[in-house]
Amino acid sequence: MLKSVRFWIGLGISVLFLLLFFYRTDFSEMGRALKGANYIFLLPAIVVYFVGVWFRAWRWHYLLRPLGKVATHRLFSLVVIGFTVNDILPGRLGIFAQSYILGEKEGMSKTAVFATVAVERIFDGLALLLYLIAISLFVPLADLLRDLAGPVGIPWAVLVLALAALFIIPFAALLFIASYEDFVQRLANFFLNFLPIRWASRLKELVALFLTGLRGLRSPWVLLAVFLTSMLVWLCEAGMFYLLAFAFDLGQPFYVLLLATSTANLAIALPSSQGGIGLFEFFCQRTLIFFGVQEALATAYVIALHAALLLPVIVIGFGFLWLENLSLAEVVRQRGREDVDAHPDSSEEGKD
Repeated sequence: MLKSVRFWIGLGISVLFLLLFFYRTDFSEMGRALKGANYIFLLPAIVVYFVGVWFRAWRWHYLLRPLGKVATHRLFSLVVIGFTVNDILPGRLGIFAQSYILGEKEGMSKTAVFATVAVERIFDGLALLLYLIAISLFVPLADLLRDLAGPVGIPWAVLVLALAALFIIPFAALLFIASYEDFVQRLANFFLNFLPIRWASRLKELVALFLTGLRGLRSPWVLLAVFLTSMLVWLCEAGMFYLLAFAFDLGQPFYVLLLATSTANLAIALPSSQGGIGLFEFFCQRTLIFFGVQEALATAYVIALHAALLLPVIVIGFGFLWLENLSLAEVVRQRGREDVDAHPDSSEEGKD
């Protein structure tokens, strides 16, 4: 892990944005803001956030239907475990953890499950982009994005287009692949036939399993359900931002906190270290400062907010790992295990 180029790039980006986050902050003022906050709002904020996690599990339930029926409460624990892995380890390994555990426990193909989790991440980005577009009707979004893009050193319009491409193009590609599964499989097989037989055979099976995981996208009703639950997921997280804002008396309307939710979470789509540390802090802080929040107060609020997002999930996630009789080390070790031979017939149906 420490030898990974991606790890060091992510760490470097996180450190850079943490330095920008604390730059010019009055630490004595920040300390007074943290000490004087009314943390009675912390508990309802965390509850609202976990309601959003439940919506994530509900959304995943729809995408998994072509593979088998899994109860939403069962998926809830796996979503929390995935977040826990992402918050502790670099490399966004949570998506592999979710796929591995569900595949092992429910007899499903891990490759097909991985496809459903990847679809979820794309819908997350699309929902956040839609909120940005909606809010832009009421606030000077171009000015804010210009301010946020300054440290990156690229024009804000280029940054927006890059983020849009990061989610819209993959979404369109996945819709096409799901709609024309047979064609895509034949096309993949044609190119894979140029590889050695042993590699080609294995890769053909993996492609077939991945395509199976995308079958939920064929249904307009599933697409609608996944889209609506994605919007609810981020409304809940914005609700957490909003409730905790009362603890620090930020005095900002809900749409500003929804905007901060969008900018902070879209930012962590870029390479970063565990939990999106650095990027989350900077983009959330700068969004609040743009709307008139004093810098030390915004810094204190973001520190408390990110701690509230990370720490409860980590604690509960370890509890769920214990209930699954798994350790974090075991999940990481098994993330690359191949499952086609282990479950040759499980790509079509899972356990109820």
